Amino acid sequence: MSWAREIELAQADVCSCRDRLALLRARLYRWGVRPGPRLRELEGELERSEQRLRDVRAAGAPSGHASVPQARRSSELRMGS
Repeated sequence: MSWAREIELAQADVCSCRDRLALLRARLYRWGVRPGPRLRELEGELERSEQRLRDVRAAGAPSGHASVPQARRSSELRMGS
C-alpha cells in the first residue's frame, strides 16, 4: 500500500472515530445520562486511531510529497474544551 493511501485510510479512521464519539456524547447529553464504559471505549479507540495516524506520518513521506496537516487532538473535541 502506498504511503499516501495509508495516510488517507488513517485520516478516515480518525474522522470516523471522532464522529461516533461526538454522536454518543450528544446522545448522552440529550438523555441526561452520565458517561459510561462505551464513551471511554470510543475515547480509547480515538486515541489509538490518532496514534496510528501519527505513526504513519512519522514513517516519513517519500521525497516530493507535501507534508500532511496534523489531525486535531481528541482533547480539543472533549466537551467543555
